[in-house]
Amino acid sequence: MTDVPSPICRENEVLVRTAFSVISTGTETWTIDATEPITANDLVRDSSRVKKAVHLVNQVWKSEGVGGLVDYVKSVRSPQVPLGYSSAGVVIAVGKRVTDFTLGDRVACAGEGKATHSEFVAVPRNLAAKVPDGVEFQDAAFATIGAIAMQGFRRSGAQIGESIVVIGAGLVGNIVAQICRSAGCNVVVLDLKEERLALAKEVGADLALSSKDERLDEHVRHFTDGRGADAVIVCAATSGSEPINLASRLARDRARITIVGRVGMEIERKDYYQKELDMSMSRSLGPGRYDPVYEEAGVDYPVGYVRWTLNRNMEGFLGLVQTGRVELRDLIGGVYPIEKANEAYEALKTQSSKAAILLDYHLQEVKAADAASPSSIVLTERRATGKVGVALIGPGNFAKETIIPMLRRMPNVDLRWVIASNPLHSRQVAERYRFQRCGTDVAEVLKDEETAAVIVAAPNNLHYPMVVEAARAGKAVFVEKPLCLKRDELEDIMKVQAETRARIVVGFNRRYSPFVLKAKEVLDRLDGPFLLNYRVNADYIPMARWVQDPETGGGRIIAEGCHFFELFNFLLKSRRPAVSIACAGVNDSTTVTRDNYQATLKYENGSVASLTYSALGNRTMERERLEIFGQGVAMTIDDFSRLTVYEKGGKREFAFHGQDKGHRKELDEFLKAAQGEPSSIISFEEAVEATKLTFDVEELAREPSRKFDGESSERR
Repeated sequence: MTDVPSPICRENEVLVRTAFSVISTGTETWTIDATEPITANDLVRDSSRVKKAVHLVNQVWKSEGVGGLVDYVKSVRSPQVPLGYSSAGVVIAVGKRVTDFTLGDRVACAGEGKATHSEFVAVPRNLAAKVPDGVEFQDAAFATIGAIAMQGFRRSGAQIGESIVVIGAGLVGNIVAQICRSAGCNVVVLDLKEERLALAKEVGADLALSSKDERLDEHVRHFTDGRGADAVIVCAATSGSEPINLASRLARDRARITIVGRVGMEIERKDYYQKELDMSMSRSLGPGRYDPVYEEAGVDYPVGYVRWTLNRNMEGFLGLVQTGRVELRDLIGGVYPIEKANEAYEALKTQSSKAAILLDYHLQEVKAADAASPSSIVLTERRATGKVGVALIGPGNFAKETIIPMLRRMPNVDLRWVIASNPLHSRQVAERYRFQRCGTDVAEVLKDEETAAVIVAAPNNLHYPMVVEAARAGKAVFVEKPLCLKRDELEDIMKVQAETRARIVVGFNRRYSPFVLKAKEVLDRLDGPFLLNYRVNADYIPMARWVQDPETGGGRIIAEGCHFFELFNFLLKSRRPAVSIACAGVNDSTTVTRDNYQATLKYENGSVASLTYSALGNRTMERERLEIFGQGVAMTIDDFSRLTVYEKGGKREFAFHGQDKGHRKELDEFLKAAQGEPSSIISFEEAVEATKLTFDVEELAREPSRKFDGESSERR
């Protein structure tokens, strides 16, 4: 257990004060085992892990030194995953886009990383369901597990009067059996543990048998009048394949087998083939699960097309509890106060017949409308005279691998704040990199007078509001590219910057690479015009990923293309947009065009810069190559690890062991600017022009028939 900042309620979420949460024996035991830190024995058994471990240690040593290495070792030995996924409580805050919940509503909550074992949880709208009158919080806390059981039942296609075999009488299996029974089916439950079978019989199974019973096949045939089971629902949890092969033995000809539990899948073909059995997988809580548009954005599926979604399965299960068709109290193996959660997990080791343990959060001790706990925690206070107080918002992989290690080794930096939407992640990052404070609410940072600079590395759709808020709070702002996702957002940022005169810097780091600076020295001695060819061998990213979504990531032209357009402007000494722009994709498909395109920019001095961006290539090829031609000179920059200059005196080569994309110098220059010192940091005006140019190319990619000429970025 640990104290973390409370989550904040985002616009599509409800903030819930938890009453009870369920510890699911099977799922959570598996999660704990799967996320245990690597031991020496693991390294001995799997030599490939040794190489990976050595590589990671070397990386940390080089970027953070001895102190960083010590902190890294501590962090990897700590739990990384918040447990829990099924809870119930009272709504204490409602996001502005949520219209059907109010303060004080009783709700059941779902989702790994959402409905965790925590006093307060922020849950997206579609992962919360209202609790009907007459249903106690203890029972409502089972709604997620109940929805899993409901989906398994629906996937089985069970009908009134059919004979259903449920393999595995754990928590989910027991509930599945009760649902089948309430739907008018005849139910046989199988398990290896006699105590579980007795409980299954107690709550309504028609027949409860040991999976090892020598006369099992005979019993099932007799129960089904010699036909065999109409459907088998596998709810067991084992790495072995015995359950699915047992299912085929007990099933009738052309029966249905549904896999709900985590089991091995080495199928013995004979029964499946000769009986022509249908096998289906049941995916968690139902339609909507793993769909970010449904879960995170809150876009529901129309009931006329998808009757039983994740959320409606939760509601349906709670309805069964309300009418007494599903009984849960006999499944509870114990109720522990949250402060004794460690004892609850110890009890899992000895638990036999009971399938679940509840954690009690003492909801009766507070009112429904009580505010959440503080959204920030002070880990340490240290005096940092003469240093720049820095807050980092959004500690994702790039921030943790690149930005924070560099900041940590800068003598003029005071790591004051780290802000993350995930409370546990916020604290873990703060402890790992020794920030003074951690939190979930950006407003806390903006009120802190000791914080002079804010670094925004949050998801792209959050850049615009965070830049505006930080600028109005008088902070120097460094925002990872892109600056924003839409033209109207850019207009707002420009207005705020004009009003506040805030220092707003965009993370166009490539202009600070030593190879780019060396190439620019050569270009500055020449008159031009120049010809630039930039080729990017990008990785394929599925369209379902957030970066491809125009509303969250902006798409790859805006999210990454801006880097290269800014670099063209920098090398050609132009703040102005191109005189003309042409953009062509590999075919007419918009989704493919914006991942695979060529953009050609013609500048007023006659220079031409061309970007070839493709996700059709292969990762074994270098990722980026820039070619520059002009006045008898040619230069190539390969992956920012090698520069080659071809000129009259011959060929000169400059190389690094590794890459230098300019991140360190960029941060150095930003911090100088934040302290009011002379700096070569990119100007706000340059960042704006590059952003406008990016929007032009994005619009051309969407409408290839259109051509921009003249002051193209002034188009609205």
